[in-house]
Amino acid sequence: MMIAPAFRRVALAAAATFVLAAGSLSSGAAAQGWRGWNIHTPEHPNGRGMDHFADTVARTSEGRLALRTFHNGQLGQQDEAIQQIRLGTIDFASFNLNSFTNVAPAAGVVALPFLFRDNAHSRLAIDGVAGQEVARDLEQAGLVALAWYDSGVRNLYSVRPVHSLSDMQGLRVRVQNSNLWLETMRALGATAVSAPLSAVIQRFQSNAIDAAENNWVSYHTVGHFEGARFMTMTQHSAVPEVLAVSRTRWNRLPEADRALLRAAAVESATLQRDLMDRQEAASRDHVIANGITVIEPTDRAAWIAAMDPVYARFAGTPRLQGLVESIRALR
Repeated sequence: MMIAPAFRRVALAAAATFVLAAGSLSSGAAAQGWRGWNIHTPEHPNGRGMDHFADTVARTSEGRLALRTFHNGQLGQQDEAIQQIRLGTIDFASFNLNSFTNVAPAAGVVALPFLFRDNAHSRLAIDGVAGQEVARDLEQAGLVALAWYDSGVRNLYSVRPVHSLSDMQGLRVRVQNSNLWLETMRALGATAVSAPLSAVIQRFQSNAIDAAENNWVSYHTVGHFEGARFMTMTQHSAVPEVLAVSRTRWNRLPEADRALLRAAAVESATLQRDLMDRQEAASRDHVIANGITVIEPTDRAAWIAAMDPVYARFAGTPRLQGLVESIRALR
């Protein structure tokens, strides 16, 4: 089997880091030191949730399992971190399910634009049958889902007003690196620009993009509201996030430790969701107080209708069509 050069470079670099870290442990030190990846700050709901997860595991395992979260993407960009957790050189992480649409078909379904009515609908789905389907696909991709975090509702923000679908024509929109979002922007008439979250501010400043999409928390805390002063309430996505463990690490654990990790993860998800709800409200209030313009789209039905080819491509099998229907039927 051929391995892509980029994947090979990540694998070799990660393996070298792992060997050096392992070599620094004395023979008497605990061999259960785990490394966790988080793209956000320690203060972000994800960061606080992951730190709570690590602290709970340390306490309930009486120190046998020592987990450390590396925040702010210290262990690499998101694509690199996904490759590393699949290899087993990163042990745990939180990722938005948007990131797995290319390798986990059910993740592509819950990432579909305009699928969820609101955040409560998203949580109801991921805590039920949708979560079971996504977890199954993720495990085949090398990750074990422990709990579901929340990422808020995503909207479009831009350097000029976007009132209707026609305003999307030719707009250069930063999106995550996934085929789903490249196709979504194409269906809306925009040009998708794939870029890491850390590069978005610079892209706005250099006039390389006209818009991006994210939740209120990221729009505020990463400073995107300073470069994009118009927020269009598309509410196009409420994609859950997963707190996951590398399947390589998981397969070496006794059942008692697996249960311990699952319980700690679920507890951390309860905290993370509460913090996200609070931070979403606070971030929205902050940016509005700082003068950003909030726009309600005038033709939401047209945006939804434009998604037909996206659904046909990413939920075209009987299994995925059934999952879409079951999610829509939830009340």
